Amino acid sequence: MLPHNKKLLIYIAVLFIFLYSVIVVSFYYILNDIAINQNKQKLHNILLYEQAQKNYVDKYQKKFIYSLQHQNILSKEFFSPVLMSATFITRHTLEEYNKLRKKEHLPEIKYKIASDNPRNPVNKANKKELKLLEKFNNKKIDIYSKKIKINGKDYIYYAIPVVPNNKSCMKCHSNPNLAPEDLIKMYGDKAGFHEKIGHIRALLSLTLPLEEEYTFIKKISFIFNLILLGLFIFTYIIIYFIIKKLDKKDRQIIESSYTDELTQIFNRKKFNTDIKKNMKNFNKLSPYLMLIDIDHFKKINDTYGHPVGDYVLEELTKLISENIRSNDKFYRIGGEEFAIISTQKNNENERIFAEKIKNLIEKHSFDKVGNITISIGFTKYQPEESYHNWYKRADEALYEAKKTRNTIIEK
Repeated sequence: MLPHNKKLLIYIAVLFIFLYSVIVVSFYYILNDIAINQNKQKLHNILLYEQAQKNYVDKYQKKFIYSLQHQNILSKEFFSPVLMSATFITRHTLEEYNKLRKKEHLPEIKYKIASDNPRNPVNKANKKELKLLEKFNNKKIDIYSKKIKINGKDYIYYAIPVVPNNKSCMKCHSNPNLAPEDLIKMYGDKAGFHEKIGHIRALLSLTLPLEEEYTFIKKISFIFNLILLGLFIFTYIIIYFIIKKLDKKDRQIIESSYTDELTQIFNRKKFNTDIKKNMKNFNKLSPYLMLIDIDHFKKINDTYGHPVGDYVLEELTKLISENIRSNDKFYRIGGEEFAIISTQKNNENERIFAEKIKNLIEKHSFDKVGNITISIGFTKYQPEESYHNWYKRADEALYEAKKTRNTIIEK
């Protein structure tokens, strides 16, 4: 394949690798964001449900119990967290929910109610949670979520505020003297009191590992990457064959531009290109340059006409081509002038070859013309010399050979 086409294929391969990498990385981050958002939505829905459960306790369950107390069916001092504490109910509901998740082999959800004034020490807010409660009360944020690491694994921490205190909350959270005796007996009269209506006293938080979502995005990423890789490979193969086909045409064009139209051997353009292009190699190989000229060729054209002259050129080219060596390159560089660039190691071999070519042509009978002769001049490349000097020396050797005709001169 031609060098410029090879480079083009390399550039396309590098471009495809770059595009593939960018798309794969971008797709991964998109899926990662989707996984985090799905996890957040899942936690948000759970917290909304827990919030709804608290609302139910405040609006219906407590109201019903207060009605029973008002009717003296229940003692006015009655208090049971199982029925009247939304915090207690929520915590134990989540415990049961985690048990069900465990049966389904799902990761545990870590749940916490964090309060700035809890009755149960379990619900005491830490410094970070107190800051969040302050932001919730100041209406700076409505929801808080953050990606965290626990034991090297990714989790989403998600928190929302509980419903602000209302009138029904004040019976148990305002003055200890108004609270049921059963509540005082259970929790004492210090914690959980002296609160105001509208104050957000707690937040609900859930912490859930991203393991489930990550497993899903890994599967999706693998399938997507595989399809994308296959698409790029398929596209590259198509491009490869297109370039290969174009390369063949390019070669044909180049070969035609480097081929002598009459004799079908290399022309002067190819000769000049090879000499200039291979100068560095010539320093290592020390090749020979042989120039060949047909003696009295003008006379052949004048006597027999140009068609016969063309035939002589073709026939001579065929004879030399059939006897040329594997490390020789054969060119037609002028009307009746030819050149051979040879990488022979010594002038003795080159002399023998020149004699062989001269004798071969001399003994061959050309149709209508009969026998003809050639003159040969050759010279060895001198390290570091310019191709102009090398060619000039060979041309001088040929010039001397043409003085006597049918002669070989070495310079």
